[in-house]
Amino acid sequence: MRSLLFSKPVSFADGEWPPLRRRRSAHRLWIRVCGVAGALALLWSGSARAYQLGQGYAQESFQAGSFSGPPFRFVVPKTGPEAVGGTSYDDLPDAPVPEGGRSAVAGGTVSVAGTSVPLKECPYDKTSAPECRVHWRQLLISSAVFITWQNTANVYSGYWYRYETTTGNWWTRDVKSVVGYKFSVWADGNPMLDDYIGHPLMGDITNFLWIQNDPKGMTIEFSNTRPYWRSRLRAMAFSTVYSTEWKLGPIGESGVGHQGDHLSYDDGRTRNETGFVSLVTTPVGGTVWTVAEDIIDKKVVRHLEDFNRNPFMLMGYSFLTPGHTTANLLRFRPPWYRDSRTVKANSFWSDPIPTVSASAQEGTGREGPSEEEVVTNISSTDLVRTAPQRPAVQASALPGGTHELGAWWGLSLISGHVLGSTSDVKYMPIDVRYSYRFLLHEHWALRYSPEIAALAMIDWQTPQGPAPFDLRKRVYGSGISPEGFQVDFRLHSRVQPFLSNNAGFIYFADRVLAPQGSQFMYTVDVGAGINIFRKQTQAVTIGYRFQHLSNAGISLENPGTDANVFYVGVSRFRTKGEGASGAR
Repeated sequence: MRSLLFSKPVSFADGEWPPLRRRRSAHRLWIRVCGVAGALALLWSGSARAYQLGQGYAQESFQAGSFSGPPFRFVVPKTGPEAVGGTSYDDLPDAPVPEGGRSAVAGGTVSVAGTSVPLKECPYDKTSAPECRVHWRQLLISSAVFITWQNTANVYSGYWYRYETTTGNWWTRDVKSVVGYKFSVWADGNPMLDDYIGHPLMGDITNFLWIQNDPKGMTIEFSNTRPYWRSRLRAMAFSTVYSTEWKLGPIGESGVGHQGDHLSYDDGRTRNETGFVSLVTTPVGGTVWTVAEDIIDKKVVRHLEDFNRNPFMLMGYSFLTPGHTTANLLRFRPPWYRDSRTVKANSFWSDPIPTVSASAQEGTGREGPSEEEVVTNISSTDLVRTAPQRPAVQASALPGGTHELGAWWGLSLISGHVLGSTSDVKYMPIDVRYSYRFLLHEHWALRYSPEIAALAMIDWQTPQGPAPFDLRKRVYGSGISPEGFQVDFRLHSRVQPFLSNNAGFIYFADRVLAPQGSQFMYTVDVGAGINIFRKQTQAVTIGYRFQHLSNAGISLENPGTDANVFYVGVSRFRTKGEGASGAR
């Protein structure tokens, strides 16, 4: 070590350092050594890269039959672009790729480096290609939406779910629910319809949540083959995990409702509403249901689709496969969507299929020119000659369309007192809307937008109730809002704010807000929101509405209320003449 650090051998006493001058000279020596070593490494890597490029070019020429010279005699090329006659590295030909970009090995599919495995061949892939791996992100999102919907349904429909969830120390009660779960008891005290129909259907839905995010199983139809059964067993394993979380997890029935830490009385027997039955019927019964749906989809639904693809008929076919239909909705797809084939409704609202002439397809070898080609093929002279003094707004170039069909769900937890007098009212509407753009300007547009209140829930206090769970009353109804207008702004943007107004009525199943009230309630609202276009013709809506409900004095009592409704929705837009509707 001394001979490396210093030119002359020197020695120092223990605990001493060499003089500062000598330490600096040794430091400079190491800098020179490292610099030379780095230069040699760069030179070696550059030479090796150039050699590999030259070998690839020589091999390509030899395979093409244009290689000249004696056989098996190669000359090491020069480094740099001049090694191949002055061409740059970008101009060098690619290495030959086997036909199809893959090779079959022992009944499976092995992908070649740099190529992708087609989706339909993922069930037979042996290389763990990235495109054939589970889509975990989408799977977790769909599962989170499903379990949130389940918890919301329990809390919304059951008073005791709300009471037990919000009473006491949540963490302590959650632990007691898990510890108190009765694994040694088969029945949990729930009706047979829940245990042997509801839970298998839940397992069927979670199976399809896995299948539609697993490329190794999403395109496989029913068949007695190893890939099919392997994919369904993988789905059953996921369903088992989901079912266990639903019964014992913090965001399942142990955490929301605390089933297992308290007793209930049913038919003279004391239960804590837990048992082993649902942990078995959910994954096992769900898998049986999934296989049955696969058989029905292949043998029945597939033939019905060829007979008629009207959207209402396709919706009817979807009820034959309820688990698959629900899983499609959880990933925001049409109920009849299939990964194994193209199923497109034949209607005005379907996605248009672009058409192109046969001559264009023969000339280009593809469906049609790209947007860049359309723009670049126009000369500047043509642009100057055809451009008007004040260009008109082209509706086809704007996000959206003339016609809009959508639906939205809203919730009001706080009622106001601007026009109404009843407080502490909860209101939840689910509406279907249609709008027609009849006025279009450069920066704004006006739409006529009537709505149908498919389902409206109103919940208010009834202090005269005899039991704690009778202190509130909940009534459902439906109605229509024939008067409606909406003004859109920033028409060229993907995020378009708007102002809205609607007026109509809702007919409820019982008298609302007062014992002497009316079942018939007038509604009027004003609001604002934004349309976020995720595609040219698809938008997500987020908005707020101040909605007043009143019977206008047609009954003995008129206890109106003001709802502050926050809502989300989805819409699809179309314009006649933009393209033919899908027929596949």
